[in-house]
Amino acid sequence: MPFSLLQPLREIPLAFVDVETTGASAEWGDRIIEIGVVRIEAGQRVAEYQQLLDPGRRIGPGIVALTGISQQMVDGQPRFADELPRLIELLSGTIVLGHNVRFDLSFLAAEFRRSGKDLADELGSVPVLDTVRIARRRFGRGGNGLQNLSRRLGIEPVAAHRALADAQTTALLFDRLMESVGGLGISLVDAITQQGGPMGLRPATPRENPLPLELQEALEQKSAVMMEYVDAGERRTHRVIEPLEIRRFNGELTLVAHCRLRQDRRTFKLDRIVRLSRVPAGTIDPGGCAPIDPPHEDLSLPKATTHS
Repeated sequence: MPFSLLQPLREIPLAFVDVETTGASAEWGDRIIEIGVVRIEAGQRVAEYQQLLDPGRRIGPGIVALTGISQQMVDGQPRFADELPRLIELLSGTIVLGHNVRFDLSFLAAEFRRSGKDLADELGSVPVLDTVRIARRRFGRGGNGLQNLSRRLGIEPVAAHRALADAQTTALLFDRLMESVGGLGISLVDAITQQGGPMGLRPATPRENPLPLELQEALEQKSAVMMEYVDAGERRTHRVIEPLEIRRFNGELTLVAHCRLRQDRRTFKLDRIVRLSRVPAGTIDPGGCAPIDPPHEDLSLPKATTHS
């Protein structure tokens, strides 16, 4: 490890990372379409980086609706390999941080491999910190999406679902989460303790397949959520569903869920899901077709992402 565990965070460069993607899973071929990095040294932002990338594949309609990044915007942009030297420069010698950062790292690792590099070999044994893991230890599981958590802690998000804006918001969120335990004066080992233990650039297990946070939470809680969905006719619809599992069907990732509208089990393509919203208990009518009142918590997908 290039840093002493006893060093205060203010003495260690921090790199906040966020990616937008074509879909929910790097393992199943989805690609990065935008990357944002905020580098902080001695408590000051010293560099910000944002770049649209040509993924060489189609962007799902749900991602276009959520991020505003269209196919036309990425066609002809640099490929990830073209930006690799600048990215390595920004991330080298830092602690890597993100919100549900294992998702971002899964995509970065896949793109490094396509470029003939290994993420961990290039950056070394750097520590990784995740604001989701810190938040879950403070507030419990559920409702820890970047936008909701930021507002809960008095931070107005810079924007939503664009890579640099989300990296900037994550940096503000990390500062707020650290305030009560010493801010950037906290030691690296104590910061690691705040998230429940160490993380590295490589996954905890070879079979790990990280999903977007909001999709993870919907599956874990198995409770009703409002789904905004782009249907086959390119119409944006809303329906209450109870998520059950993720399956691969005909080469595409799908969400299997009980649909309250149809009162039946249905499958939905992940890349057509725009967002999921928590539906508070008591706000769904007995027929279960729609919420009576719109107060609900946004569980927007991709941070991507991530999607009859």
